[in-house]
Amino acid sequence: MIKIFRRCFAAGLLSLGLALLSSLAPHAAQAQAQGTDTILVLDASGSMWGLVDGQSKISAARQAVDSILSKWNPADRLGVMVYGHRSKGDCKDIELMVPVSKFDPARIKAAVDGINPKGKTPIADSLKAAAAALKSTENKATVILVSDGIETCAPDPCAAAAELKKSGIGFTAHVIGLDVADPLAKSQLQCIARATCGVYLDASNASSLTGALTKAVAATQGTKVASEAPQKPVADPYLGKNIRGVARLAEGLDPISDEDVNWGIFKPAGGEKGEHVNTFYGAPFADNIAPGDYIVEVSYRQLKREFPLKVEKGKSALLDVILDAGYVTSEGSVAGGAAKVDDVVWQVTDKGGTPIAQEYDAVPRFVLAAGSYVLTLTKGQSKTSKPFSVAAGDSSNVSLTLDVGKLIVTSTYAEGGPRVEKDIVVAVRQPAKADGDEGEKVAQEYDAESKFDLPSGSYDVTAVVGEAKGTARAEVKSGAPTRINVNLNAGVIGIKTDGAQEIDIYGAERDINDERKRVSVSYEATFNVALGAGDYVAVAIYADGQKLEKPFSIAAGKRQTLEIKQ
Repeated sequence: MIKIFRRCFAAGLLSLGLALLSSLAPHAAQAQAQGTDTILVLDASGSMWGLVDGQSKISAARQAVDSILSKWNPADRLGVMVYGHRSKGDCKDIELMVPVSKFDPARIKAAVDGINPKGKTPIADSLKAAAAALKSTENKATVILVSDGIETCAPDPCAAAAELKKSGIGFTAHVIGLDVADPLAKSQLQCIARATCGVYLDASNASSLTGALTKAVAATQGTKVASEAPQKPVADPYLGKNIRGVARLAEGLDPISDEDVNWGIFKPAGGEKGEHVNTFYGAPFADNIAPGDYIVEVSYRQLKREFPLKVEKGKSALLDVILDAGYVTSEGSVAGGAAKVDDVVWQVTDKGGTPIAQEYDAVPRFVLAAGSYVLTLTKGQSKTSKPFSVAAGDSSNVSLTLDVGKLIVTSTYAEGGPRVEKDIVVAVRQPAKADGDEGEKVAQEYDAESKFDLPSGSYDVTAVVGEAKGTARAEVKSGAPTRINVNLNAGVIGIKTDGAQEIDIYGAERDINDERKRVSVSYEATFNVALGAGDYVAVAIYADGQKLEKPFSIAAGKRQTLEIKQ
């Protein structure tokens, strides 16, 4: 640690001396001021499909890179290196996707947007490859490493970083840990930064990753940036434990690092799970258990697998299980709109339609056994589906585009108001196929401002309050809100009697049979009801059989009272 400090301090003195010389020779300094050369090294191992604050880590990384590109100094050259994005279980999967060259934001964005995480985490070899790519430059050369986990190929990336620093190529690595919970992984990443005189920064989501990248970029340009507090060396968490659990999606892949993995320990009974003994949480894990034979049920989100386990006295048992599964996410979009979908239901079914899993997050994450499935996205009355397949070890994104628009319905008693605030039923129907018919009902709500998520198209909207009814046509477009108001052309009548046991309301007009149509009825002595504008007759019926009638008229948007007495 002291040696690293001295080396970094000496490098700082050298930089200060060069700066003083440059001030004495301004013309020479100007000739050399060609900006900095930086390689952004991005982790594209399978764990980058993990979620942070409702979005995948790779999505957060894309968002953060987009943000810094808009602030990048065009005089500074930038390259992009990615590891783990082309093949599973390959420690040599390291690619310089954009060589260090004149700043080209469109090329960099296209490269980062095209990353599909799936492989291992070869941090040490990626640093060596980045150093080799920067070796020929005469400019100040720096690496910005973004990683979410521990090295899974070389034994010690920190030692490799220290060797690169000692080699005299002026190598500096600024390191950002994205959602790193494992103390061993964080300690390793912090050590890489310290060994190369760089800074270490933590990030937990897209916003903090953008902030960390911004600080790292400032550090490449000479701004003094403080590292996150260094961790003390972390002891081996397996020390003194007689059972260790490691899970992999497929043979040859990195171990899974995820708190969602549960290890249920059961005694065997006739070849099946018997008495529950204990449950351990997180992967990898280490703990102690009595010697014996067990069945272990590994649960990982939607997936369950069973494995035998034998623990012998005085020996450590390693349970290294292959789940034969893959990760599936989906970042659904709305047709005709830029927004991502929210307030949705995601459902995975097998080929026969049997439900396998269901999620409600804007960006779901499924862990599924290798096989064929159908993913369905539902929002309100809109729905879309897509078949997909999962291979062991895959990390894939199933993109779905949903045809959905928001219909917002309000109602008024008359043109211009007042607005209906309560006791309303709003129904949305398909347009009628024939005159006099009602179209098929699509949805129904009961709010003064009723909202519906619907596929694009034409709909008939009906609002009912009491005995008043209004209808309007709505044209819904995907990706956009549509607001309509239904005019009921109605008013409210309040009828008060002196003890009537029934109040009937009839239309004032008599038909060819000299009969009036009954509009509404109440079995109380008072009656409040909304009616369409027009003429009516109120009939109060008393216990002794007496009937009293009183005509009245309803004006749209008005309330009136009517009193009937014996």
